[in-house]
Amino acid sequence: MPGNRITELPSNTSPLTTDVLPLIDIGTTASEKITIANLLTLFVSNVVVQTLIATGTYTPTTGMKKCLALLVAGGGGGAGGYNTDSAGGGGGGGGSAIKLFTVADIGASKAFTIGAAGAASNGVTAPTAGGDTYIGAAGSEILKATGGGAGTMGTGWSSGVYLYAAGGAGGIGTLGDLNMNGSPGEKGIIWSGTNGWGGAGGGSLFGNGGLQPAVNTAGVDGNGYGSGGGGGHASAVTDKNGGAGKIGIIYIIEFLG
Repeated sequence: MPGNRITELPSNTSPLTTDVLPLIDIGTTASEKITIANLLTLFVSNVVVQTLIATGTYTPTTGMKKCLALLVAGGGGGAGGYNTDSAGGGGGGGGSAIKLFTVADIGASKAFTIGAAGAASNGVTAPTAGGDTYIGAAGSEILKATGGGAGTMGTGWSSGVYLYAAGGAGGIGTLGDLNMNGSPGEKGIIWSGTNGWGGAGGGSLFGNGGLQPAVNTAGVDGNGYGSGGGGGHASAVTDKNGGAGKIGIIYIIEFLG
């Protein structure tokens, strides 16, 4: 070969495995030489995706070297409008976290939990928060996000002032290389005996929450995974339910050797 520098190598439009041997053998001592085994660890031959939407056990695909895990917690439920002149707040979006793991981090398998969707309310029963999503056993998680908070039930309008019902807080991502909060749910509002609207649900990494409903309309369910449900507004004798949140999810991109 002309020399031992890469810039001195001739062009090769049809390389073979043996063509890398001059590069491997350019060191003068054993510690400076690159072995075939070490060189092969730099290469990825395939990529596989696993989408996890029900609590269980994650088992890596054979040959996995590293994996990028993205997870989002469940979205909170939206609050309903109770009887006449009431509006509920939207549920908060679930938190998210992203992290690159090695095969040693995961081992043969890892338990995981998918955060449940926050339940919607009717005019009387309060909504519930979204559930946490995490990889690993509870108490020893290696990646986790908390669920979005539930929207607040509104009170009936009885004076010439605006009344607000708070939206649920956004969830929080933890333990990741990148951690993100879900968006909080919006406030429900009324300003007369017939006018107002429920709060929109908070969004998550994977999509928008339930849209803000029209006057005297039930809340809209969350859209993307981990998003919050919208609040309902009632301006008649019939209660208007809030919208349900959306379940969490774990999305794993595996890099195989």
